[in-house]
Amino acid sequence: MRKAGVALSAFALALTLGACGDNTTNGTPSTGSNTGADAPAAAANVADLAKSISDQAVEKTSAHMKMTGDFGGETIEGEGDVSFDAANPAMSMDLTTSEGNMSMVLLDGIVYIKMPDGQELEPGKPWLKVDSNSDSPFAEVFGQLSDQLSESADPRSALEQFKETGEITDTKEEKLEGKQTTHYTITVDVQKLADSQEDPTQKAALETAIEAGLKDFPVDVWIDEDQLPVRISFDMPAPDGQGGTATAKMQVDYTGWGEPVDIAAPPADQVTEFPTS
Repeated sequence: MRKAGVALSAFALALTLGACGDNTTNGTPSTGSNTGADAPAAAANVADLAKSISDQAVEKTSAHMKMTGDFGGETIEGEGDVSFDAANPAMSMDLTTSEGNMSMVLLDGIVYIKMPDGQELEPGKPWLKVDSNSDSPFAEVFGQLSDQLSESADPRSALEQFKETGEITDTKEEKLEGKQTTHYTITVDVQKLADSQEDPTQKAALETAIEAGLKDFPVDVWIDEDQLPVRISFDMPAPDGQGGTATAKMQVDYTGWGEPVDIAAPPADQVTEFPTS
C-alpha cells in the first residue's frame, strides 16, 4: 500500500507543479512565430502567460484530462474529468499503476481512492476515504494528498508558481493533436524554486538535486488560440517518499474545456476509512 501511496502522491505533486512529461511533442513546428493572422501575441513572460490563461479559463470551469508519467521508474497513467471551481475543485480519475488499476475522486476536500484488487482494507469496500485531518497513522502514507490534489485541480497553479522562478526561453507555433498552438518553453531556476517552497519535503528534494548539480529544468506549455492549455509537460526532481530524490517525468493533455462533467463520491456502502489505531 505504501508504494501505491507514493505513486499517488507523486501524481498529485506532478500536477501541482504543472503536470507532465518528457518534453517530446507530437506537433510539427511551423515556420516563424505567431504566423496565424488572428493569432494572439505571444506572452513576453510567465506572469503574462499565467494571466492570459487565467482570464480565459475563468469562464471554462471544467475539462477532460489525460496524463502519463514516470516517477523514479514507477509508471502511472490516468484519465478523467476536472472541475476548476475555485471554491471547491473536484476531480475524477481512473489510474493505471504497477500496483494495478485504481480510481480516485476528489470532492468537497476529501480524496476517495479505489484500491487495486486484493488491496482492500475491508472486504466488499474497495474505496478508501483519505482525510488529511485524520489522526490515523496509516493516513501518513498518503501525506498531504488531499491538499496537493486540491491545488493541482487547476492547471493555472503551476504557472503561478513559476512566475518568480522561471522565464520563457523559447516560443514557437506548432500543430498539436490537430490544433494550432503556441508552444512555450519555460526554464525554471531550481534554486529559486527551492527557496519558494513551503513544503519541507519538496524543498529538501530540490536542495538535494541542487547539490547533485542540477541548476534548471524545462517546463513546456502548449496554448491554443483561445489561450487555454492543451498540454503541459515537465521533467523535474521530486521527493521519492523515502527522504531522497527521484525524477518525475509527466505530461497532461487537456480537452473539452467548458463541457459539463459529473463528479460524484462513491457509494457510501463501498467506502471504508483508515483505522484510527
